[in-house]
Amino acid sequence: MTDRRAPCELRLSKVSRWYGDVLALDAVDLVVGPGVTGLLGPNGAGKSTLIRLITGLASPGDGSVLVDGQPVRNNLSVLARIGYVPDGDGLYEELTLRRFLVDQARQRGFGKADAARRAVEVVERVGMTAAIDRHTGSFSKGMRQRLKLAQALLHDPDVLVLDEPLTGLDPVMRRDFIRVVRELGDEGVTVLVSSHVLHEIEAMTNGIVLLHHGQVVAEGTVPDIRDLLDKHARRIRVLTSRPRELASQLLAHEGLLAGLSLVEGGLVLETLRPDRMCTLVAELATQARIDILALEPLDEDLSSVFAYLVN
Repeated sequence: MTDRRAPCELRLSKVSRWYGDVLALDAVDLVVGPGVTGLLGPNGAGKSTLIRLITGLASPGDGSVLVDGQPVRNNLSVLARIGYVPDGDGLYEELTLRRFLVDQARQRGFGKADAARRAVEVVERVGMTAAIDRHTGSFSKGMRQRLKLAQALLHDPDVLVLDEPLTGLDPVMRRDFIRVVRELGDEGVTVLVSSHVLHEIEAMTNGIVLLHHGQVVAEGTVPDIRDLLDKHARRIRVLTSRPRELASQLLAHEGLLAGLSLVEGGLVLETLRPDRMCTLVAELATQARIDILALEPLDEDLSSVFAYLVN
């Protein structure tokens, strides 16, 4: 791990973007500093458009996208400080991982020896040393994701933008990828990572921005967002072979249930205190010897978060 670097600020001011008659972003103001920030939103929220603006691939119109006060668009010195992991990939599949990264490094101004050295360093960092001389055409989706992270780190960027980076990763790869992202944030890199899955972002960062219909509807820490959710009843599904008996036990406890419905295979409970409700279900099931096959929250996905915050 390198020493913590000088702080770098990414700032968007009054950024709007139209595609024909569709408003993709609506006067977005956003400041992202060192560390990892999660950008969350369902499909169509404007995440991809925002990322295109940050990486200089689209014009901010009358707004501005700045890195340390300097505009990003058509500014090579600023663009050289940004690393980008896109959602899609466009690899030269006939090349080995080593050759691909060396070529990428040479295009970014590295000399031959430095390019070879840097390729080995970033491959080691993303945990792909064993595959360095394999052709990229043989890589799985998860390996391609890590390759893209490696190429984004070649020039040691101050700003790193990751678009849905955990797609296709198995649990072990996902754990290792998250570890690298967290380390980069700890080192002072300004990291913005987009996703539509709340728990993925929670694993990487405590700071999130929620985007909906091209507008920032909430931002802050994960506890801040959860505090907003705590004002609404949360749903819990309980799978059991004896749902009616468990329901009668729960209905005897006033003040905790906001709603209860029988569904195939069990119950759906609504409550303002989901943690206490889960504890109560476990206690009642133990006392009455009722088998609980599953106990799972239904409102932890991002679509439910937005449904609460928007409505």
